[in-house]
Amino acid sequence: MSAVLQIARAFLATGVQPEWTVIFAFWDGEEKGLLGSKYFTMNFPGISQVKAYLNFDMIGRNNKADMPEHVVYFYTEAYPVFGDWLKNDILSYGLNLKPDYRPWDRPVGGSDNASFAVLDIPVIWYHTDGHPDYHMPGDKTEKINWDKVVNITKASFLNMWNLANRKEIEQ
Repeated sequence: MSAVLQIARAFLATGVQPEWTVIFAFWDGEEKGLLGSKYFTMNFPGISQVKAYLNFDMIGRNNKADMPEHVVYFYTEAYPVFGDWLKNDILSYGLNLKPDYRPWDRPVGGSDNASFAVLDIPVIWYHTDGHPDYHMPGDKTEKINWDKVVNITKASFLNMWNLANRKEIEQ
C-alpha cells in the first residue's frame, strides 16, 4: 500500500499532467478469490481503455538474506519493452535492484494481476518471492527491507510514467 501511495504522490509532485489517466486503486479479498480486482474488472465501464496494470506483492521482504536487492519482475511477454524499461531505469537512476526477469505469456495466478491478464491487459508485477513468515504472525515490520521498498517504488513510478505518457505500448 505504501508504494502505491508514494507513486501517487510522485505523480502529483511532477506538476505535469500525464497523457493518460492513471487510476490508483487498492483491492481487498485477494486471498478469497481476487474479489476486489475481479469486481473492478467486471464493473469498470472503461475497462477496454485500460492500457496496463501494475501489481505489487510482498515487495518489502527478503527471501534470502544474502540477496537483499532481489526482486522478481513478471511482465506480459508480448511487451518486452517492460523489461527494457526496468533495465534502463536501473542504470539511469542507480536503482539498487537485481531483478529476476520473468516474461510470462499471460501472468495469471493467485494475485490480483490475474484479473487483468485474463482480459489481455498487459501486466507488470513486482514480487520478492515467498518467505517463511508469509501470512504468519512472525511477519513483523522490523523484517522489512526499506531500501528495497524504496527502489521498487521508484522503478514502479518510472514504469507508470512511461505507460501514462505513451500513445501506444511497443510490443
